[in-house]
Amino acid sequence: MNILELQNRVEELAEHLQTASNIYADTRVPWGSLYDHLALTAALAVGMVSELWNRGWTAKDICGLELSKEELQALARICGLTHDVGKARLGGTEYRWHVQRGIEHMEGWLVEQGVLEPLCTVILGTIERHHLSNNPLTPLEKVVCLADSCASAGDRPELARAETRPEFERATQATGKLEQELFGDTAPVCLLLGDVDAIKAYVYETQVLPEIRGGSELLQEVEEEIRGLFQENLAKECLVYCGGGSFLGIVPASEAREWKNRLEALYLRITRVATVTVVISKPLWYADLARGLRPYTLEEVRKLRGQGVAEDLLLSHFGTKDRAQRKNFGELVADLTGKLQQAKRRRDFAPFVETLPIFGRCQSCGKRMAETWDSTRGEWVCDVCGQKRDKGRQRKRETVRRFGDWLKAKGITIKLELPEDLNALAREEGRIALLYADGNNMGELLQRALSPAAYRHISDALKTATQEALFEALWETFGQKGLAGDSLPFEIIALGGDDVVVITSAGAGWALTVNVLERFATHQKITKLEREFQERLGDDSLKLSMSAGLAIADVKYPIRFLFDLVEGLLRKAKRLARDQQTGTLAHLWLRTPVVSENAEDILENLYRRERNGLECWLSARPYTVKEARELHRLAGELEKVPSSFCQALAESLEKGIYVSLNYALYQAARARKEHCATLWEVFENLGRLVSDSSSSARGLLFWRETEAPTKWPGRAWCTAFLDVLELTKLGVHQYPIVGGCP
Repeated sequence: MNILELQNRVEELAEHLQTASNIYADTRVPWGSLYDHLALTAALAVGMVSELWNRGWTAKDICGLELSKEELQALARICGLTHDVGKARLGGTEYRWHVQRGIEHMEGWLVEQGVLEPLCTVILGTIERHHLSNNPLTPLEKVVCLADSCASAGDRPELARAETRPEFERATQATGKLEQELFGDTAPVCLLLGDVDAIKAYVYETQVLPEIRGGSELLQEVEEEIRGLFQENLAKECLVYCGGGSFLGIVPASEAREWKNRLEALYLRITRVATVTVVISKPLWYADLARGLRPYTLEEVRKLRGQGVAEDLLLSHFGTKDRAQRKNFGELVADLTGKLQQAKRRRDFAPFVETLPIFGRCQSCGKRMAETWDSTRGEWVCDVCGQKRDKGRQRKRETVRRFGDWLKAKGITIKLELPEDLNALAREEGRIALLYADGNNMGELLQRALSPAAYRHISDALKTATQEALFEALWETFGQKGLAGDSLPFEIIALGGDDVVVITSAGAGWALTVNVLERFATHQKITKLEREFQERLGDDSLKLSMSAGLAIADVKYPIRFLFDLVEGLLRKAKRLARDQQTGTLAHLWLRTPVVSENAEDILENLYRRERNGLECWLSARPYTVKEARELHRLAGELEKVPSSFCQALAESLEKGIYVSLNYALYQAARARKEHCATLWEVFENLGRLVSDSSSSARGLLFWRETEAPTKWPGRAWCTAFLDVLELTKLGVHQYPIVGGCP
């Protein structure tokens, strides 16, 4: 068996550990999984041997074998993925004697695979001497030893205890000496961070669903190409994460500029107009991976002081808590993210497709020259829009395929047919709902990642939890009957990282959103992340949840403008989430087209009133996920009441607090007995629902005077009655919210 075949077998062996929840890289650090540590060690080992090769070393110099560069990289990957397998045992982690157990296990396994000498001895040597205390001999053994240290640098307790400069220098001295021996004065690897530019303008520049789908699918195709490039030229583990239009990779320092140019060209080659901004870190040493930016020592960091702008910058960077919590690998990525945003603002290049006045314009985007006849819709379109339409009509949606696999794993077999257009989603209602959900506190979470392995662990957990939360929510909302119709009642536009964008029918939007928020917050990987950080920091204030914006409009309303609105709604929901530390939802139903794209302005114009010197809000949005669930229940209760009464009460709200109260009480007294009981329950519960968000709330039945700075400035009277009436009209009660509140 050759080395390239062997690495595939080793990959299968290591991936068995990926699903294990209680096998740690270090039992002293119960928040870093063994698989993540092995994967990052492999990534760093491949990056380091590639750098040595680029500096003129041969495979013979590095490992004693005559190998090509590709084979040398495969060997480094094998050694990285197997160096700590001795820690894994049935049902947990066993740290003691793991080196000897690893040698014994791998020796037998390599013989079973038909691996011959001297390759077998080379691999076993990296397992036997992957600790500095075991005195690694060959350059390959030293690379694996160094990669092992770097992968979990910030997690190591001995390094965490080093607070002063002398303590830190002692803790890093031996590793630093090894680095100098291998790489001299130039560090071996760099981080590469990329993010797609103007993704909205590319995906949402049209109303044609196959074109929107195609744009999203093409961006996912680019991400698959990126994964393929890393797998072909380095190792797939060198890509720490890739999804949602962003990626983070580890590359040899001497190849960083080449990788940047290659990835930028890749986006243009596949999409023709979409660009990506890529930034490169400085070459990184062990100390950088362990403690982020200089100064490294916690003693020096705590002494940093500033006045004016300098003080603001320190507060922005470190926050108000112990600054030591930010001195880690996450600080490196946060700094790189800041440089990425700067690079985006300074960007001096954008693709330009010349369109002369004599040429007709694309009948889809209206920007570029029409070149292709779309016989399906009878339109002349540009090459870019035509490409997206062709891609969207191939009926091969990657996210739908994954959803189908998820259903099959649960024993559910359904033929999933994609909707033809937005009208198919709007159905007889003629309205669609655009849902945009995003994780809360995720930046804070990632900035506390102590090591590259921990960063990968968090990223993978968020990706898995987001995908499974959406799939679970889709099943709960629509069920087998809803999914097995002529076409799916939803379109997944984006699903990556902790982001979700879905288009569905207006009636289903509310239940789907609440189900997504609840399933994410209660997902086992999310609750496990919370426990891990509580154990590490002794701080239970970090709560992981999602917020969502939900915009509902006529099917003909431009998707691009609707997405701008839903982004504003999401920001409003996130402000409440920061205050309440739970999942939140802000929604807007556009009854008629509006000129403004600012969600705050629209909400104020629609729901803010001045009556008799009192400031009144005819809405209490945004809502926590618990409140959103209660609104859903009340909408179902209000459905039992004649619609004429509901409409009249909605009109009375416009006339002020006392008029609407008198009208509501009068009509409740006149109603039939069963309707009267329902109305009183709705009135009282709406009052309690608004009161829950402010302990100082006072009021009358379903009106409350509250001070809620995350919802409106100052003190104001508000009611949620119009919100629940809107939900009743949308028919949200027809779609279930399953499970309990987190």
